[in-house]
Amino acid sequence: MRNTYSLLTFVVIVQSAHMVEHVAQVIQKFVLGWNEAHGLLGAIFDLEWVHFVYNGGLEAALILALVWIARSGQPAPAGLRAVVVFQGYHVIEHSVKMFHHMFHGVAAPKGLLGLFIPVIWLHFWFNLIVLGLMVWAWWALPRVVLRPRAGRLSVA
Repeated sequence: MRNTYSLLTFVVIVQSAHMVEHVAQVIQKFVLGWNEAHGLLGAIFDLEWVHFVYNGGLEAALILALVWIARSGQPAPAGLRAVVVFQGYHVIEHSVKMFHHMFHGVAAPKGLLGLFIPVIWLHFWFNLIVLGLMVWAWWALPRVVLRPRAGRLSVA
């Protein structure tokens, strides 16, 4: 379980930093009134393929944590199961965006829900929900894994 907890700790830290970028975008766009809101590192990382790879890698890490827990025979925290599903949809959004970017030459594709919701807010909320679910999973993991099971003696 130590590897799983370390992995979740790492992804929570990385996603927290990623969330700072989305907060910066919202501030740049709606507080400072900038036309181009790319976050703090946007000049380097606000590229469609970077978002695609990041979100796919994050999903892979979350699935890996889920597999490690399943192999241990322990129950997975509900937050981890939920974030795998939610981030999975987030990856679908970025896959659609990547498809439009690569095959149709769209510089700033909107994805699926981006057709109905402003993209800056859509991804702000996607990332905030993902972070919240990850923190919930991280917090719950030792409590779920270490809680005494029925029929097993607890040393307290």
